[in-house]
Amino acid sequence: MPTDLESGILSILRARAGSDRPVTFNDLARRFGATAPMVASIGRQLVEKGLATPSYVINRGVETLYALLPPPAADDSSPPATADGAPPVTAG
Repeated sequence: MPTDLESGILSILRARAGSDRPVTFNDLARRFGATAPMVASIGRQLVEKGLATPSYVINRGVETLYALLPPPAADDSSPPATADGAPPVTAG
């Protein structure tokens, strides 16, 4: 039975907190019975789409994508809308 690696990786990332350690490509490969280069390729795509945050290591002076973190939570600092959907009125 084929495995949808992208959705599997995303579900693992969604279950993690941003403060957890990164999930390495080798760890993900073991979980899905895939190769690390295959998982790394999908990981790069997820980072490009903004669905995951990259974690890098320095290998012989070269920064290398090594693992993934969940994307940071959206910072919604805008005030909530009123019941009718209109923005709140501020005095000023």
